[in-house]
Amino acid sequence: MNRRAFLAGNLALPLFAGSQKRPQWMSKTWKIDPHCILPRGPKGEFDSGVVGDPCIVWDDDVSSWRMFYFASPGIDANGQPHGRIAGMALSRSADEIGPGEWRKIGPAKVANPFEPIIRQNGHKFWVVMDALTPNRAARIDGRYWGLFVVGRNKQIYAASAGRLAGPWTVVEQPILSPGQQTGDVDGRHCDTPTAFWMRDRGQVLIYYKAYPREAQNTQPGAPFGSSSVVAWWRPSDSSAKKAQQVMVPGRNDAWNRGWVGGFQLLRDVRLGVWYALLNGSPTAPADDSHREPAPSLGGWAVCKGKSPDGEWVADQSCSPFMMPDGLSTAERDAGLGVNFWRHHLLVTPSGRARIFFNSGRYGAEQMYSLVAG
Repeated sequence: MNRRAFLAGNLALPLFAGSQKRPQWMSKTWKIDPHCILPRGPKGEFDSGVVGDPCIVWDDDVSSWRMFYFASPGIDANGQPHGRIAGMALSRSADEIGPGEWRKIGPAKVANPFEPIIRQNGHKFWVVMDALTPNRAARIDGRYWGLFVVGRNKQIYAASAGRLAGPWTVVEQPILSPGQQTGDVDGRHCDTPTAFWMRDRGQVLIYYKAYPREAQNTQPGAPFGSSSVVAWWRPSDSSAKKAQQVMVPGRNDAWNRGWVGGFQLLRDVRLGVWYALLNGSPTAPADDSHREPAPSLGGWAVCKGKSPDGEWVADQSCSPFMMPDGLSTAERDAGLGVNFWRHHLLVTPSGRARIFFNSGRYGAEQMYSLVAG
């Protein structure tokens, strides 16, 4: 089903009456640029399997954008060193962020590789950003902080550095772990963190993807679907304090009714609205498997209240961007297909904008982008 047919069959009213009242970047029309932003590395390289899950921040030290990305294989049978948490790439300049304008610079340096990251490596690295200045890393008590995922039953770890280039010192205990109580919404995994420094509270607001181990009776259409949960954390604390689900699958007919992915938090000051770029799928998991059924789609959500840790609603007038069966032959030939993962918006000082995402066969994705029409 392509996007037009999908939306035509959805009778839910849009959140905003007209495009002039929508948050700024939601009001744009986005189209795929089929030219690859970052390809997989050659055989034997640390990122020869997957290049994806981008997180991009401005780095004053090098006067360019620094991208952290999920690079696999995680454990290399050929004897390459372990203890990796991310791959890194730099843009050519503040405004040159398109295909051919990024340079890979290797894995992020880890100051203290230890078990279990030596055994399994980390992935889905996210730099804590200032909530009111997108793509700007927050410096908290003189340090930058990043979150990432480790483990078969996924846990979220934290790391800090004096420079975005690293080295990153990893806190040796997770700050978020799967719940241990029967029925916990995150009983299987705490996954895909994004995190934002809330200056008014002096705390970091974390969104994470929570996978249940048992069926959730509050998610009638997707009892095993992942939801988005928030937690609050101070870097001086050994663990984050879990709060509540902010977006729950299985309760409506939205494009992410099957499962919900990670948030990129955005603020439209003109409208006084918090909104987010996120992933999800209309297809619910059949059991407690850690895999998300395809297709993974990108789209928008809007917070119903004044605080971004409140209830969120999926936008259905501008989302999703694309369904996989709507890809053109040229786009498929370029390597896109099956899924569109972990969308991330970057706007340059001159106003150029791209939404970065990874696509392709599961376990073999590469980085692509959307451009505003």
